[in-house]
Amino acid sequence: VESPPFEGNPPDIQGVHYVQDLQPYIERKLFTVNTGHATAAYYGHNRGIKYIHEVLENKELHDIVQNTLKETAHLICSKHDHISREEQQDYVQKIVTRISNPVLKDGVDRVGRAPLRKLSRKERFIGPAAHLAEMGEKYDYLLGGIEMALRFQNVEGDDESVELAKILKDNDANAATKKLTGLEETHPIFAKVSEVVAKVQKETA
Repeated sequence: VESPPFEGNPPDIQGVHYVQDLQPYIERKLFTVNTGHATAAYYGHNRGIKYIHEVLENKELHDIVQNTLKETAHLICSKHDHISREEQQDYVQKIVTRISNPVLKDGVDRVGRAPLRKLSRKERFIGPAAHLAEMGEKYDYLLGGIEMALRFQNVEGDDESVELAKILKDNDANAATKKLTGLEETHPIFAKVSEVVAKVQKETA
């Protein structure tokens, strides 16, 4: 909870953590919880796995999710120096443990739905990958997540996945990249994302 509205005298409420500015924590949630959840979903969908906890029981996929969140953790801690690497790592492990819970029966296709929104400029994949590219840092695992999201096509009950397939079919790689991600061609990540788009177009045609 933001503390400034309380003018230095916030109420003592159990479980409430007061901060000067919520924005870093909103970004941390998006680039940790949402990025991790979606990464597991899209890789799981592409492997024919039904539930998120089953994705994370697979060591290869578990490692991919963890490595993706190492990239976003590096970004978060670099941008917000009051969030320590140790604190962020603890947060990552808490989130991975939570979404690994088999009791949740969290469906891969439910978590992955609305891929157009999730591939947009400020969202969980393009957002952090673009920031990292601007910093000259690696974003290889995020790029892998972008590829898996692009493969989430024509999923029953998900209109955006149908529209995604149509966009990829009706446009060349650069035009599809612009339309899907909102990136400019001059952005340092554009060429790599466009390469991934072209690869998916070729393999799903």
